[in-house]
Amino acid sequence: MPTEKSPESKRLLGFWDLMSISLGQIVGAGVVVLTGIGISITGYGTPWAFLLALGIVFLPSLCIAALGAAIPSTGGTYTYVRDLIGQKTAFLYLGLLVAGQLVLATYAIGFAKYANALMPDINLGLIAAAVMTVCYVANLLGLKTAARFQAVMVVVLISSLLIFVGFGISHVDDYQNYTTAETVMPSGIGAFIAAAYILRYGMIGSEFISELGGETRNPGRNIPRVMITSLALVTILYMAIGVVATGVLPLDQVKGESLAYVAKEIFPPALYVFFVVGGVMIALLTTLNSIFAWCTKGLYMATQDGWLPQSVAVRNRFGTPFVLLTLFYIVGMLPIVTGMTLEYVTILGNAVGIIFGIIPVLALYNLHERRPDAYARASFRLPVLAMKVAPVVALGIYAFGVYLSMDFIGLTGFVTLLVYAALLLAYAFWREQKVLDLRKSGIRLDASV
Repeated sequence: MPTEKSPESKRLLGFWDLMSISLGQIVGAGVVVLTGIGISITGYGTPWAFLLALGIVFLPSLCIAALGAAIPSTGGTYTYVRDLIGQKTAFLYLGLLVAGQLVLATYAIGFAKYANALMPDINLGLIAAAVMTVCYVANLLGLKTAARFQAVMVVVLISSLLIFVGFGISHVDDYQNYTTAETVMPSGIGAFIAAAYILRYGMIGSEFISELGGETRNPGRNIPRVMITSLALVTILYMAIGVVATGVLPLDQVKGESLAYVAKEIFPPALYVFFVVGGVMIALLTTLNSIFAWCTKGLYMATQDGWLPQSVAVRNRFGTPFVLLTLFYIVGMLPIVTGMTLEYVTILGNAVGIIFGIIPVLALYNLHERRPDAYARASFRLPVLAMKVAPVVALGIYAFGVYLSMDFIGLTGFVTLLVYAALLLAYAFWREQKVLDLRKSGIRLDASV
């Protein structure tokens, strides 16, 4: 009968492994799809809107980095909420996180659409399903295999985007457009802020490496370093991409278009194909693979706590909780097999992500009082006052993001989400006593059995 591996033997990931996962998670569908939408809202302000998007994303990410340094663990965000807010809230968070992974389909369908642009006769549904399955299988073979797969794709992806910037920057003749309020905010500051909120979707992802704390070497140091470094690098890259995307062709031609539209103008045919495959399609693939790399961690810890049956967290010989991974695979496949529109899945997943994303950020508020020992020994610490102010400010930022999503989701979508949340809470109240009994008895389920 297999036994649980020691904590040290599971800590396989170093700084560069985490960096490839983080960059692959951040650099994805957002920059290649949403840049054109940002241009349609704020024109030449798009590079600066990416910078504001960093500000929107950075504060919540900083909160998660501080938690990851103080209490690194597998299923990081779930354990932060469980230990610092409460068990029922932690289960609600997990349930919303599962629903939010409908966005897995966004990346698979997006990949298929770009493949269809190069090969018009292919079947979109089959390609999307195949891409989803490849990433699923890579993660079934273990976290280290998935990380190596990710590292190769990230190198190709970043190279493609740097080539896009390198070729495109010479085609930009007028930089005055990026220095005046009239051109940077042609529709006013409100539209500029709205564009930044949309573009923030292309900046999120680094916070989820905290889910890998239990598999990381020196997590208290590496998790904050990777989160902050990857966000800074991505912002510089995105601002440069924004300049090329707005400066090569007239704005009317690039509004609402993907980066491939501009790439066709600046690249010779062979290099254009390389960019679409290595830049656009790999961007979608790396994000999809990154989500599979971390998504099971919180649910695995929930089975250890007794929220879910022990049997669903059984591991294969590579150490992967394959039943839980298959659950996320099914969630991601649902929009593909049911024919949901790409736009609706993206917006719905983003809205759910904003809602569940604020819960672990709020956990930082209680860190100093409930885990003073962990706070004292953390290699990366925020001042106590900052830990009180930052989550509250982040809550305001997230609340505004939910408000911006309401018109897109509609009343039916939000009512459905509320009903789902109510069912999660009902189950949490029903199951809580068993969880408390297990904790009082000191029993910790061995989900590897």
